[in-house]
Amino acid sequence: MTISDKQITRRVKAQATRALIVAMAALTLVLGGCRTNRPAELRPESVVPTNTKTDSEPEAEKPDLGGLIEHVSMYPVPNQKDDLAVSVVVTVRNSGLASTSHNWTLEVTSPGQPPTTVAAVHVNGKVEMPGTNGAKVDLGKEDLVLKTAGVPIAKGASVKGILTFVLAKTSESSLSNNNTTLVVHFKDSQGNSYRTPKSIIGGKAAKPSTTPRN
Repeated sequence: MTISDKQITRRVKAQATRALIVAMAALTLVLGGCRTNRPAELRPESVVPTNTKTDSEPEAEKPDLGGLIEHVSMYPVPNQKDDLAVSVVVTVRNSGLASTSHNWTLEVTSPGQPPTTVAAVHVNGKVEMPGTNGAKVDLGKEDLVLKTAGVPIAKGASVKGILTFVLAKTSESSLSNNNTTLVVHFKDSQGNSYRTPKSIIGGKAAKPSTTPRN
């Protein structure tokens, strides 16, 4: 039997059609399997800030100084009779980090007058200070500026010394018995400011202060 060209063509088309159907069915199964087995969509997690400093980390220790004026002595400046020297015995205590001290100044406030502030001066000589039972004190050796400038005051330690200030055009009588107050200001090695409690000339010593001045 002879197969015509038309029959051959129809058979080839039929085979091609079956092959195409099989391929499409296989592709459908593959795609279906991909959809079924596709993993769940991943969403970015919430970003949690990282705290590199723990709450338990201790704060850096700081100096904690306090000063007290214990005694005051006033006398005319030698060879400058119009000026008044004021020497004060001051004790400085430290409850914090070891520290030196500097920038010593005296604030003098008299009723009805603006405060006067003067810096400490170094004086060589001996004077009689209250509380020394008549013994004279060497101002140069007991200079509190020098005592606290080079050697830090350790934690829990205290240093006593003398500070001397000069008030120009001032007499002892102008400050005595009129409620004039004295306050010593100073700073620690970190620049924190401190001041002693007010001391009234002729009055009793105040309690020591350990609170830095703002």
